[in-house]
Amino acid sequence: MVENPNLFAALVTFAVIASVTPGPNNFMVMASSAAFGWRRTVPHVAGIAGGFAIMIGSVVLGLGAVLDAYPHVVTAVRIAGAGWLFWLAWQMGRSAFGPTADAEADPRDQKASRPLNIFEAALFQWVNPKAWTMALGASAAYSGVASEPVMRAAVMAMTFLVVAPFCLSLWALAGRGLSALITQGASARWMSLLMAALVAFSAASVLIGP
Repeated sequence: MVENPNLFAALVTFAVIASVTPGPNNFMVMASSAAFGWRRTVPHVAGIAGGFAIMIGSVVLGLGAVLDAYPHVVTAVRIAGAGWLFWLAWQMGRSAFGPTADAEADPRDQKASRPLNIFEAALFQWVNPKAWTMALGASAAYSGVASEPVMRAAVMAMTFLVVAPFCLSLWALAGRGLSALITQGASARWMSLLMAALVAFSAASVLIGP
């Protein structure tokens, strides 16, 4: 399977660093855990890991070459992803200015508020510019981990599939620690604004990033 153990070790290191550093997935997992709890955030974490594994496998098998030939597609994905994140930030923050942040909120609003499911989280990877950057970078830098394209795709996909949940869990634990602050009164409003600001910051970094 792995033909270059040293390069594989470097791939694992890259996967850890890339998965644990701040980005849209991390901020959204932290916000979800803070708002809905650890258990309800597990499908979100699983969707991120599975969706990205499929993405990097696809890139290794040829999708990356297509994107290199049509760079405007990457730009379009970047803009679409940033727009989606800004919309998400607005959805998260608007409760700070309305009755939905209070205990007396309309039960219908509370029911509509939910974490991403596994399918939605997986699909989000395809409009997440950080995920594209990770996939394209890893597929180029660590191509020597296996000579056969299918084996190379499997090694890279499995590496991120194993590493990502552990790294995302750290952000979910951080969100869990903040959960007490979002359940009552003024604290709930400020926490909603903080979570929205984190996601908006991530969206802005997508637009101004490389």
